[in-house]
Amino acid sequence: MELIIAPILFIGMVLYVAYPLLWGSETRAEPPPQAPPTDRQTILREKEDVVANLKDIEMDFRMGKLSSQDYEDLKSEYEERAVEVFERAEALQRKRTRKTRS
Repeated sequence: MELIIAPILFIGMVLYVAYPLLWGSETRAEPPPQAPPTDRQTILREKEDVVANLKDIEMDFRMGKLSSQDYEDLKSEYEERAVEVFERAEALQRKRTRKTRS
C-alpha cells in the first residue's frame, strides 16, 4: 500500500509545484501601461548611457581590450555625443526656468 501512495504523492507534489511554470497563471495581473517618457527623462537616460559608455571605453583600454587607435576613435565619438546630450539637457533646463519665471 505504501509503495502505491508514495509515488502518487510525489507525482502530485511535482505537478503542484510545476503547474505555474508549465501552464502559467490565468489570474496573473498585467502591468499597468506606462506613460511615454518625457523629454527630460529621455535626455537624462541618454546622458547616463553616454557617461557609462565613456567609462566602459576607458576601462577596456586600460585592460588592453582596445588598441590606442580604437580607443581614440570611440572616445572622440562618445565625447561628441556627450556634448550634444549635455547641450540638449541645458537647453531643456533653460526652457523650464523661463516657464517658471513667466
